Amino acid sequence: MDALPLWISQHALALWAVVLILALLVGDFSWRRARRRRLAATGKDGYLALRPGTAVILLALLAALFLLLAWAVWAQTALVRFDATLAQDLHDQLPQGVQQVVAFVTHAGDPWLIALAAGVVALVLALRRRWRLFVPWCIALAGTAGSGHVVKHFVQRQRPFDGHGLIAETGFSFPSGHAAGSMVFFGLLAYLLLRRLPPQRHRDVIAAAVALVTIIGLSRVIMQAHYLSDVLAGYALGACWLVLGIVLAELLRRYQAR
Repeated sequence: MDALPLWISQHALALWAVVLILALLVGDFSWRRARRRRLAATGKDGYLALRPGTAVILLALLAALFLLLAWAVWAQTALVRFDATLAQDLHDQLPQGVQQVVAFVTHAGDPWLIALAAGVVALVLALRRRWRLFVPWCIALAGTAGSGHVVKHFVQRQRPFDGHGLIAETGFSFPSGHAAGSMVFFGLLAYLLLRRLPPQRHRDVIAAAVALVTIIGLSRVIMQAHYLSDVLAGYALGACWLVLGIVLAELLRRYQAR
């Protein structure tokens, strides 16, 4: 089992790039499929609507993934050993120069920066009286921050090397606030832009959001600021709130239309 973390640490940057490319391909495929099915069904480019049945399935799967990861960490399963070995190997294998570059990238998901940008967006929505977007925006972001804080203090997982590295971190490790926050912020921001921009720009917006979420989350593992399971749990938690935010926005949009 120790050979796999070592291999991952030795090819961390290449794997980072591969995961990014795969995420972009999956995002592009999902966009194309959703758009094609929506056009075939309605003749209109309204693929942004999230059906209640689809939302329920997504929430169930994401919640199950999050709970499974939380249990694995709480019960000290083999995943915990894998996480620790991977963090140690990354610490030993990655050159200092590489870590300095990744440290710069990871700050794009800092909670204070996300909170500041989210506040600006919320203010713009409020000034324009876009309440059907303002309310889901605030609920999803506040819910992500609040639920993440509660889970952190319940699990109380210490960070790798007690925050050792080029970035200083305080607080508990599980789940990753950077991963959850970037998932909700950039995901909902993409949703807002997709509602405003012409269809020919949608592909670029989705690609940018997917790239930022992927880069920020995995940079936390490479910098040993979080374990891999922390980031995966952060993604799952953030995705839950992202789905809830989009569903609420769609419900309010339909209510306003009636």
